[in-house]
Amino acid sequence: MPTNASTARIVTATAALLPLTLALSTPADAAAVPKGTVAARVVKIVDGDTIDVVRGTTKIRVQLLGVDTPERGRCWSRTATARTAALLPPGTTAHLLTARTPGVPPSHVWNAKGVHVNRNLIRYGYGKAVPFKPDDGYKSLFRTEQAKAKAEKLRIWSGRCDTSTSTPTPSPTPTPSPTPPPPAGTDPRFRTCAEANAAGYGPYRRGIDPEYAWYQDRDGDGVVCER
Repeated sequence: MPTNASTARIVTATAALLPLTLALSTPADAAAVPKGTVAARVVKIVDGDTIDVVRGTTKIRVQLLGVDTPERGRCWSRTATARTAALLPPGTTAHLLTARTPGVPPSHVWNAKGVHVNRNLIRYGYGKAVPFKPDDGYKSLFRTEQAKAKAEKLRIWSGRCDTSTSTPTPSPTPTPSPTPPPPAGTDPRFRTCAEANAAGYGPYRRGIDPEYAWYQDRDGDGVVCER
């Protein structure tokens, strides 16, 4: 969701994200969070690139800087929103690096595990890279990540819609692994997550679904075979 004048109503609240000298809660991967961030509690996921947080008693609407996910009702909108919710579950800590532009509240956001959420959404095809001057220090990195997502034809770059009924679904070609056999009560085991998704299976969560161990968690977010 590109930044526009509608964000003016929350500019005053944005001051709650400063100063940058306040103590932060320590994330699981502190080294991944740059200096100058401030901690806030996630209270709501509005859409793929917009969240509500609270600092003290102040509720603040934050737009993710440098990334634009599909608008509500468009292809991949729900999927992008679900991805952001998985990376920033309500009640967890977000680490914010707010835009320096006067009157503009967008931020780079890292979750409690040290994952740069803006970058993650671009890398895995949930949103486009949109440089925002003068706060575009991650412009080159985001363009590189977007090029990878395009090359791999991930989600918004796949040429299909996650909610469309007009796009034919490929016939599944499951190839269960002969060893070890799947535990009783689990889904069929496929060679890839793409095959599992095509057959209507997934996602699988670490520590909850035994099927999680069958596939590679490339982004380390504890979820595989996201649809």
